[in-house]
Amino acid sequence: MRGIATPRAPRTVGPLSELRRNCISLLDNFGQTMGVLSPAGTISVIIPLLILSAGNGTWLLLLVTLAIFLVVMLAVLRFAALHSSAGSLAAFSRLGFGARGGLIAAWIYLLGIGFCIPAALLTAAAYIDLLLVPWFGAPAGALRISAITALLTLGCWGAAFYGVKFSTHLMLLIECVSVTLMTVLVLAGMFHSHAWVDLPQLHLTGLRFSGLQGGLVLAFMLMAGFEGATSLGEESKDATAAIPTAIASCMLPLTAVYLLMTYCIVSLENRGVVAGEVDGLTVPFDNIAHALGVPWLGALSSVGVAMSYFACALGSLTVAARVLYSMARDGQFFPAFAAVHASNATPALSIGLIGLISMLLPVGVLVAGGSVSFGITFISQLGSIGLIGGYLAVVLALPIYLRRLGLLETRDLVTSSLAGAMLLLVLVLSVYPVPAPPYVYVVYVFGVSTLAGIALSTLSMAQRSRAQESGEFS
Repeated sequence: MRGIATPRAPRTVGPLSELRRNCISLLDNFGQTMGVLSPAGTISVIIPLLILSAGNGTWLLLLVTLAIFLVVMLAVLRFAALHSSAGSLAAFSRLGFGARGGLIAAWIYLLGIGFCIPAALLTAAAYIDLLLVPWFGAPAGALRISAITALLTLGCWGAAFYGVKFSTHLMLLIECVSVTLMTVLVLAGMFHSHAWVDLPQLHLTGLRFSGLQGGLVLAFMLMAGFEGATSLGEESKDATAAIPTAIASCMLPLTAVYLLMTYCIVSLENRGVVAGEVDGLTVPFDNIAHALGVPWLGALSSVGVAMSYFACALGSLTVAARVLYSMARDGQFFPAFAAVHASNATPALSIGLIGLISMLLPVGVLVAGGSVSFGITFISQLGSIGLIGGYLAVVLALPIYLRRLGLLETRDLVTSSLAGAMLLLVLVLSVYPVPAPPYVYVVYVFGVSTLAGIALSTLSMAQRSRAQESGEFS
């Protein structure tokens, strides 16, 4: 077959091209979703940064953002209830747009989830480095951060390579322990400070529209990656039922948890319990622990943040590797990357390539003289643009796919239109007003990366087509 394979194209890479079927339970899907979402890291890093932007109006900003995600979730769950695949959102987009349009959407989404890996690794390394200060001196040295990032990457690679059940259980354990510790700390802080009624928040004191606007793009990272379990579609038991259930059962409770934590942290900040940053890193739970007289719990909370971002990197690596594996298997990337490890049944080469790039990117930024905060912010913005684009492609593809199946309903059009409008707004706000250098170059770097990915796919398809013509590829 010439050109790009269709979604129903036969698999052509031999007997080791299959992931292990029916091995992933509902709990595993839950763990995968929790890992990519990284709730402990979000509560400790993203929410405090939002507070710096929106202040007493942060809870309102969260309501707007979470409403956007819940509408997008409805579109993703509609797809997930009808189709299961290792290709995640890339496969969903191709079902609507066809092979060529799907290829563009696939690279946008793959780069989006892929850039989340080095951003998470670098964040985890920064928090680990902060803990090393009492023994090794001032933090954020390029060599030390690079070494920690490399070790974390090897850990992610090892867990992802060993098996998906092991990695999902590890991520679930990390997040449950970390979020429990943070919840205990914040509730103890609220009791200690008698901070339950916070009138400045309730009255939106000092709220500025510019703060809400500036925080909206950052707030997008609250739930980015919620669809991670869709990449386990070929490995899950009863995938079209289990995956939507796992996603919804994570998203809905986390909405309440994030709102509660936001209210509590702002209330404690208004009372002077939570204040500022340490070496550029937000440490609200360390502040609370010191106020309570248990500083060792603060150190544990920083460990929890680091491990949560490690889990985020691991979950994102699991997703990205399966998307690349799926593309290779379906003729959109080099066929070697569709190989599956004989005993672990994991896409080993895809995991290795993405893991290597994820290590080299942040280390390269640090070696070139970039700061840790710059590396985290720049790479995170690359991931954010890709995920926004990936979600936008899916919500636009949904009515096309449903109409083709004869299943299109009015509610699907409403969901798709509303989600599309919301995502377009977030996308516009991510590039306008035009950010100051060097962040103005984020969109250009992402565009070049997308074109490079499409060029690689085009090259691989041309090689495959020539091999078929010569009889070397069947």
